[in-house]
This record gives sequence, C-alpha cells and structure tokens, in this order.
Amino acid sequence: MKAAAITTSLRTIFMDLLLLIGVGLAGAILYKLVCAHETLIETISVPDELSKAGYSGSVFQSLVADHLIRLEQRAADVIPASAKEEIKLDADMPDFSVPGTSVSAKTMLQYVRETLPLPISTITGSVTKVANTKDHYVLHLTLVERGVVYHFDTPEGPITDLDKHLDALTEAVLQKHNPYIYASYKSAQAQARCYSGNGPCDFSEAQRIFSSIVYAGDDQPDYKWASLALSKIDEAYHDYKGEIEQVSELARKYPSSWSFYNWGVALSELGCQRMAIGAFEQAIARQASGEAPFNAVGRAYLTLAKHERNIHSAAAVNELKNARDNFLVAIRLKPDYQEAHVNLAESLQLLDKPADARREYSLAIEIDPTHAGLAYARYADMFADPKKRGTLLGLADRTDRSHAECRRTNSASLLEALGCSVVAQPEPAAIVQTSAHDEPQTDDTPAQTAACHGYAVEDRLPDAYLLDPVALSL
Repeated sequence: MKAAAITTSLRTIFMDLLLLIGVGLAGAILYKLVCAHETLIETISVPDELSKAGYSGSVFQSLVADHLIRLEQRAADVIPASAKEEIKLDADMPDFSVPGTSVSAKTMLQYVRETLPLPISTITGSVTKVANTKDHYVLHLTLVERGVVYHFDTPEGPITDLDKHLDALTEAVLQKHNPYIYASYKSAQAQARCYSGNGPCDFSEAQRIFSSIVYAGDDQPDYKWASLALSKIDEAYHDYKGEIEQVSELARKYPSSWSFYNWGVALSELGCQRMAIGAFEQAIARQASGEAPFNAVGRAYLTLAKHERNIHSAAAVNELKNARDNFLVAIRLKPDYQEAHVNLAESLQLLDKPADARREYSLAIEIDPTHAGLAYARYADMFADPKKRGTLLGLADRTDRSHAECRRTNSASLLEALGCSVVAQPEPAAIVQTSAHDEPQTDDTPAQTAACHGYAVEDRLPDAYLLDPVALSL
C-alpha cells in the first residue's frame, strides 16, 4: 500500500511537472508574440470547390504572407534590424497537448488572444464567390491591431487574377498594421528611383507618415526610428544641416549609436571631418560592436591625411595610422566588409605598404566583384604599366555602369558604400551642390571652417549627454 501511494504521488508530481512545462512553453510562445512584434496570419477559409481545385486555405494564407514579407523585406533596406518584425503563419506555430488535459497549446493561445486585450496582431480572411457569376471571387482580410478591427477586400475577379490584386491589398494592410514599416517601404521605393536617376527624388509620402509618427510624441513605439528615417531623407536630399537638426534633437531624447552615426555622416558630407570623428566616436561609445562607425572614423582620418600639404608629414602619417587602425577594427568585427578593405588598402598604400595594400584590394574584389568599382580604380593607381592600369580602370567603369546608383549626384558616403569608382575621380567644375541648404563643401582643418561652426556634438548637446572618447580602445 505504501509503495502504491508513493508511486501515485510520483506520478502526480510528474504530471504536474509536465503541466507546468506545457504552460511555461505556451507562455513563452505568447510572450514572444507580444514582445517580438510578430504578426500571426491564420488559415484563410475558402469554398470547397476552390479547396478541391488546389486553392486551399493554407495556399491563400501563404500567398498573403509572401506578399507581406516581400513588402517588409523591401522596407528592411532602409530600417535598422532592431526595428523589424516577423510574419508568422498560424500553421507554423508549435502545437502540443498540455499534459493532463485535452487542450492543445495552440487552442490555449487562441483563447488567451481572444479574451485578453494583448497587443498581438492577427490577420484572418476568407474567400467568397460573387453571386450570379461563374468563377469570380473576392478575398476578404481582417486585421486585428491592438483591439481595432480593419477590413480589406480585393476587387472581384477570377482566382487567376488574385496575385496582381494582392500587392495593393497587402500594402493597405501594412499601412494600418505598421505605419512605420509602410513608410519605410515607400521610402525604399523613392530611394531606388532617386539614387538611380529613374525618377525625381520625392520622399513626400514617406516623409508625411514619418512626421506624423514623430509629431504624435516620443511615447510612440517607433518615434526614434521615424526620426532617424527623417534624417536619412534629409541626407537623400543633400540637406546635411537639416539632418543634423533632426538627429541632434533625437540625441537629446535617445542618445543612441544610430543618431550619432547619422550626425557624423552629415558632418563628413559637409567637409567637417574632425567634427565627424567626434560624432562617430560617440556612436562607438554606445555600441562598440558596430563596424560602420569604425570604418567611418577611419574614412574621416584618411580624408584629413589626403588633404595635408605633405602626405609624408608627421601629421599626415599619424592620421593615416589612425585611419588604418580603425579600418582594422571594422574588419575584425565584419571580415567581409568590402568598403573597409578598400579603405584599409588605400591607407596602407599611402603609408608605403604596397604589398599589404595589393592584398587588401584583391580581398575587396574577391568579396564582391559586382560592387568592386572603387577597389579596381584604387588598385589601378598602384601600377605604372598603362596596359594594367587600363584593364583595371575598364573593369571599374564596367562595374559602375552596371549600377544606376553610381551617379556623381549621389552622396560620397553612399557611393563609397556601393563601391562606385566615380567617387575616386576628380569632380568636374560643372558639378555643384544639389541643395540650396548647403554651402560648398570644404576641407576640414583643426581651426574648423565657417561651414562647420555650431554643428559639432559638443555645440548641440550638454556635456552630460556625451561619453568620454578617451575610454574607447581599439
């Protein structure tokens, strides 16, 4: 009797333990849905005739998900990774029976989602046949976003025409579901037209939505990302002082690595290289694992060295060494960082390290030959043989011509990031500033130029907002 009682107790403890594990797993899934900004698309109901023809509910579910994912992937070209979210299918959710009950974890999640006011986004839908037609249907989608319900419909038509209607439908869903990501998508579209010269630089729609998020107040979840997006639009318009106004205000509320990085890019484009270094160092101080600010600091030092009267002077050599050291850190953090390899090669070339420079140019070309225009052009400078130089410059030109973005009217930072050789070529006198907001670019000096006055981080922010760059270590 005692043994049986012990066995029963152990079985009870074991079942209770399994129940706790099951509830814990269900809770973990629910927590991830709430906190990771994931959107759940449930199976779409369809008429039996469509299901038998191969157009099942899961097929429609996948079609909707694919279109939404495509929009978000396009938006991801212009947004930080931490601002992204994930589309999940209901069918992909892990399911299991909670021990000791007949309830599945998926059922439990569904019940909790429906009974509690949790900020979980769900998309449901159905396909209905249009009355008095032979083969016309309408896809209805319902978005539940933080307790608010939105309805969307495709135009009626045959199922074979559905795919062409889904782009407009999913854009409408995304606009209600996440205005920030929708605006980022529109910004990415405008950016592609602007940078490639296939249309005017018109970011007005994206700018309007980002501005509405910012004006709604800094308690909005996407406030800081929308502010950063507005600063990048200023950058696309070559309004670098406007960019600084935007990020300096943002840095007062959210002194993040991204805000200081954008600040540094704007200062570099204005020719304020020493001030740019200060901004990039603030970015590094807040996220030392980011490779881009190290590359940017190195690029600023490299620019300063190249504008010294004597490239072999003590000042120039010191700046070149600082540049080299920062490029090395960027490459250590991201070994396939093509732009940093090109920049490192140039710094080594100017430090009279030709063998090391050739190695880095070769590595940069191997990493991505399709974006190696700048690497080819810089590498050509190392050869006295006209035939070898001509071959490399021809490759540089061919690579540039394969990318419509390699246009001189784009910013230097963008051209360098894309590996465009045009950035290494002397600028014709006919090329002028494209924005009325900016004075002509100047080369920075220790005394600072009038164009840079008042735009350094220490000019705009109290000391309490700034971290000590001396604490940074390479």
